[in-house]
Amino acid sequence: MSDKTHVVLTWLVALLAVTATAVGVVWPSLGDWFAVENGPVESLSVIVWFIAGGCLLLMHRPAPGAALALAIVCACLAIREHGVPAELIPSGKALMRLAHYFDPSVHWSRRLTEAVAVVGCLLSGIVACWHLLVFMWWRQGWRNPVGRLLMGAFAALAISQVMDHWFGEDVLYEEILECVAALLVLVAVQALHQRHLEAAAAAELRDALPEPCSRSS
Repeated sequence: MSDKTHVVLTWLVALLAVTATAVGVVWPSLGDWFAVENGPVESLSVIVWFIAGGCLLLMHRPAPGAALALAIVCACLAIREHGVPAELIPSGKALMRLAHYFDPSVHWSRRLTEAVAVVGCLLSGIVACWHLLVFMWWRQGWRNPVGRLLMGAFAALAISQVMDHWFGEDVLYEEILECVAALLVLVAVQALHQRHLEAAAAAELRDALPEPCSRSS
């Protein structure tokens, strides 16, 4: 997809967000159906996060380690939307407490598995943040469409969390903003893939050009 296509997709995502918000305001009963916890909007966010993570792993990428870390972050954000099933883990917050891993009432194999999963997610988050910092700051990624899409996604996530903290579960815009963030990240992944393809094609073209003949003096 070209940069023009990515711009169109970005505006489409914004239009969908405005439309969903307007529907929720004009028809509150309908908004309470599609923009609530475990509703269609939240389910769409989960699907998009997993698709974005899968695209990071399957598409052309210059740094497989960074792609894996970012894909795990996307998976964590998807799981966070619906939460961990209570049948599997009664309390997800307990995983972030050190006392949980020294609790003798929990089988050691389960504690070990949970510790490996949590440490892996934390390390992936650190690696992903480092690569994003390098991309956005040192490589001035904020100047290109990929960086701007990622900044928009981060802003949508940040605003959704602020709204959730201030207004609680009574406001439906949080789920819409989180879905917008997921869609923007997916578009950014597609844009990054396109830029890598263009760079690889340009490099192949340079290699294919014959060297200029040297003149003898």
